[in-house]
Amino acid sequence: MTDRDRIDEVAEAWWTRVASPDGEPPTPDADFFAVGCTSLQAVMVVGGISEDLDEEVPVRLLLRNSRYGAFLAALREYLTEEEAPHAGAGVGRPAW
Repeated sequence: MTDRDRIDEVAEAWWTRVASPDGEPPTPDADFFAVGCTSLQAVMVVGGISEDLDEEVPVRLLLRNSRYGAFLAALREYLTEEEAPHAGAGVGRPAW
């Protein structure tokens, strides 16, 4: 499994757990806040993703990208960018 596959798998699992009332995987247009989720639930999703991937993911990625497709693209970019200051260091960008 590639890193990208792992990112996709973990993001989908957490989004589905918290923001999918019917338990179905999200579509690219699924909007986190349109289904009634709150910023506290955004922290839960991002915290779970961070823990599962062992990378600090800022909650702002979800707050600024509330549609699943946009969030996933932002998450992939954040976690796979070359020479990321946070990669493997456990420090770097703030979590907000």
